[in-house]
Amino acid sequence: MYGYKGSELPYYLYPTPYESLKQKSDAITQLHHEWDQEWAEVAIYNLTPQGILNGKPLPELKERGKNQKGGIDWFIYRERIQIPLLYPFALTAQVQRPETVIMEDNAPAHIHHYHNLLREQLSLEKIEWPANSLDLNPIETIWCEIKDRIKERLGI
Repeated sequence: MYGYKGSELPYYLYPTPYESLKQKSDAITQLHHEWDQEWAEVAIYNLTPQGILNGKPLPELKERGKNQKGGIDWFIYRERIQIPLLYPFALTAQVQRPETVIMEDNAPAHIHHYHNLLREQLSLEKIEWPANSLDLNPIETIWCEIKDRIKERLGI
């Protein structure tokens, strides 16, 4: 199963009302088998989108639970933020301001190497965010102190 407009990224399989548990289990097993088979071919023949692996680890297909809470991963960030919102906005802004660039922090969802492929195809420039950018975000210097004070108040 393929993702957004033919990309090679898997989508979550939403169950249909008439789908039995066995059918769902079979579909997930088949999806995992196809995923493993495709990435085995990538590893053997070096069939990445740019023709090289660049030393990056192969991505893993991970199942997300329905009630899983927490942050977003690189795939959800790409499908829900970058493709439908960020990139169209940046391309529109470039029409009037050709010097428009994208700036994202180093959150794991932002720095995944697959984001570079589409961004480069669209000729969008991204500013590299330094690992310790205290001059750009002054509040970063006090997070440890805030956490320590909260732990102290809670008796942790």
